[in-house]
Order: sequence, then C-alpha cells, then structure tokens
Amino acid sequence: MVHIKKCPNSLGRGNPTTEFYIDGKPQIYCRGWIDKMTDKPLEVCQNCKDFVYGEQIDIDFEQRGDTDA
Repeated sequence: MVHIKKCPNSLGRGNPTTEFYIDGKPQIYCRGWIDKMTDKPLEVCQNCKDFVYGEQIDIDFEQRGDTDA
C-alpha cells in the first residue's frame, strides 16, 4: 500500500507495482527511478519505505495473514 504521502525523490514516484492483494485490494509499491549510468535504482529510491525492496512491503506481507493463500 502506498504509505508515504510525499515521495522523497524530487522526480516524484517511479513506476508503480502491485505485489499482492489484501482483502481484494492491491498493495502498490514503487520500483523507483533508475540511474542510467549504473542501471540501479537511485539511492533516494532504495532508501524509501515504499520501494519494492523496502521495509514496508515486508511489514504489509507479514500482516496480511493467509487471506490470499
């Protein structure tokens, strides 16, 4: 779920991604922006809670229980 009200990146949010559903509602996270020189996500994106590999997705996934299994 998108938890952060304002994206910390000056470019705004990167590409959205739906990772799983809770009670039929999609949980949307951010893939961030890619640094064209390194082909890796920008550091500001990697440090964001809503980044697809960030801490918020783990919290939400653990809290979802077995509702979708």
